[in-house]
Amino acid sequence: MAAALFAQKDWSTVDFTKEYKGKVKMNKASAESLKNNKTFVNGYTISQATVMKGSEKSATNAVYSEVSLGGLNNDDFQQMVDELYKEFMQKLADAGMKPTEGDDVMASEFVQAKLAKAKKDEYIGSTGDSPARDGKKKIQEGSIPGYGAWAVIRDVTFPPRNKNIYQTSNIIKSGNFYLKLAANEGYNLLSVNFYITFASFNGGKGYKDVKLSTQPVMSVSANISLINASGGSCWVNYEKLPVWASGDWAEEFVKGKDNQSDAEFFGLARSAEYQITANSEKYLAEARSIISNLQNDIVKLLSSEF
Repeated sequence: MAAALFAQKDWSTVDFTKEYKGKVKMNKASAESLKNNKTFVNGYTISQATVMKGSEKSATNAVYSEVSLGGLNNDDFQQMVDELYKEFMQKLADAGMKPTEGDDVMASEFVQAKLAKAKKDEYIGSTGDSPARDGKKKIQEGSIPGYGAWAVIRDVTFPPRNKNIYQTSNIIKSGNFYLKLAANEGYNLLSVNFYITFASFNGGKGYKDVKLSTQPVMSVSANISLINASGGSCWVNYEKLPVWASGDWAEEFVKGKDNQSDAEFFGLARSAEYQITANSEKYLAEARSIISNLQNDIVKLLSSEF
């Protein structure tokens, strides 16, 4: 991709709905529910890719490039997530919705019954003091889902600290899991997940060879899910995501080294062919600006329906 595509912007001036084709689908009953019923943000996360893999293939040859990310400060990343969550909750309230952090949801009869029969694929309750979790691509997956750009094979997901969640990792039963809570207790359930990548791969095919280059560049995608208090589902989608940003935050791009056993999240890059070291302050400033303005747009889209 051309370097101009990744030029740094003042993200507060971007109309995300217009530029990234944002749309919301919601019927009248759902709009009324969103206005009149409490909305529990049952999941809010920011996931950061830590290892990515690109490839370019021809009929007779193939090349691969694996790159890892290092240099980010874990505590600062967590603080950013906490602050963006707080900002998002305030924006929902300012827009006329009734957000709740979920203490009332956790105390409800339905959730208490769920907790009495806890299952390993259900996550109900507080995220705790250290909620970040390390992720890895499953064997059957080409990439960790959600990123919308290239192949992410390892990541770290940060929820806000000490906030209530109500989630399941079981895709098959997820429909009933969320619908029953919404319908039984009269809450709207809103889940917002952001995904950040740090590299792009540019391929080319010649007569005799296949080439693949790697460059540092940030991208941000989002997945938004809303289930209203009557059990109906709505959706918010940005057709043109991910948002492509700059690579100005990169301080070093070198041949990788094997520090797999020492790596803890992304303070140190994991073992890979190449390693990109980020200036943590610059990287997080760019990520924060994009996500802050994108989530403001998400709230505008939702509130435009009532």
